[in-house]
Amino acid sequence: MKTIRTLLPAILVGATFSGAATLPALAAGAEDTGAVLQSFVASYRTDPMALTTTFGIKVGEAWWHVSAERSQAPYAVGKNDQYTFHEFGPHEVTLHDGPPTAPTWYFEFADRATLDRIDRGIWTATTAAAKSTPADETALELRAMEGFDFDREADAVSYQVMEHFWKKGTAEVTRFSRDASLPSHGAAIVGLYTMKDKRISWFSLGQDEAANDDPQLDRGQVPNLFIFTRGSGKAIIGDDEIDIEPGMSIFVGPYVRHVIRNPNPEPLEGILVLYGDNADFVHGESYLDSLEAEYAFYASGSNTRVAAE
Repeated sequence: MKTIRTLLPAILVGATFSGAATLPALAAGAEDTGAVLQSFVASYRTDPMALTTTFGIKVGEAWWHVSAERSQAPYAVGKNDQYTFHEFGPHEVTLHDGPPTAPTWYFEFADRATLDRIDRGIWTATTAAAKSTPADETALELRAMEGFDFDREADAVSYQVMEHFWKKGTAEVTRFSRDASLPSHGAAIVGLYTMKDKRISWFSLGQDEAANDDPQLDRGQVPNLFIFTRGSGKAIIGDDEIDIEPGMSIFVGPYVRHVIRNPNPEPLEGILVLYGDNADFVHGESYLDSLEAEYAFYASGSNTRVAAE
């Protein structure tokens, strides 16, 4: 079986993992692995962001797979029933023993401890799975079964499932702190939200730490927005040096060098928004090409209301 080319390539967000032996041990819970997975399945049945898909789950050498079919029903609202809203769920979501019967993508957990950390809210799935380079090994991997090839659609579906399937409840809460983070590019990172066209993460830099201070990682194919909420430091943006302070943001365009440094005792912290998937724009098409295609979609969109049943 083969690995997806990379989940979050060459950006600030990412978490490398050097193997299960490096993780501090967690006490084994009373629930077996299947029961833990079933709890995620039960929550996904009422998730308004659920998608119709089938995917595998591998924990150690044990396999399961999940089949999900979204339930969506339109209904009319407004004084003249001129608008359409939708009711989502309950969806048909089932957990099965064994690998998927047809080639598809799957989640591979390094060990049961990784699943427990996600189950207990210590890590988010996107924190455990985020990559900076294709060579990174992570605690949670997105992989393709033999005979299945990832394309952009499969990427998008797998990202959204990873974001929502592995969080329980109507309010999908993410707690961010250095204790809940994994390291990447010199920063402590917590993945807050990941979809194909956006990545949102919390980051923290300790004293004398720098993010993206590597010529191979200091620029990317898509824009970045840094929002600084605590601490102070320096940002190198292109040829400019900018003093960082709380209550400011910096937008960085595609292929513009960006390095963030903290020379101070107080942590430098904030939110990073990444506008897309770098890997989509390394074979000819640019990020701006994709925006123009998106705007063309809006121009051709219909205002016709979908009739409620």
